[in-house]
Amino acid sequence: MAYGTKALISVEVGLELYRTDVYNVKTNNFGLRANVDLLEEEREVAHQRNMKYLLREAQNYDSDIKKRSFRVGDLILRELAASMPAKQGKLQPNWEGPYKVIEVVCPGTYKLETLVSEAIKNTWNASRLRKFYH
Repeated sequence: MAYGTKALISVEVGLELYRTDVYNVKTNNFGLRANVDLLEEEREVAHQRNMKYLLREAQNYDSDIKKRSFRVGDLILRELAASMPAKQGKLQPNWEGPYKVIEVVCPGTYKLETLVSEAIKNTWNASRLRKFYH
């Protein structure tokens, strides 16, 4: 393809073909200009198709995420690797606690305290917490 038209090979030049018989320079140029005018519309359609695809992919990816939310007073476990990375090891437990939620800072972020009412200074993301069932 060269500028929207197919190239002729040397064998076709000498033959009488419908394509070469009906070729007209003016109508060909008019058709090429019309293609250029429609180019922006084609780009917009392709962009819309791409955005729909990305939205579907995001929904598919997010479908596997488990939303965690806790309320004030809930007992939870905290991920040991997030709280003390130096203590992390093959034979160490993965979770520590239980702790008590004392404040919901914003959805997904919590302030904790130990069971003896000793506040923990950092806030914790829900992805690093797990509900404690006793």
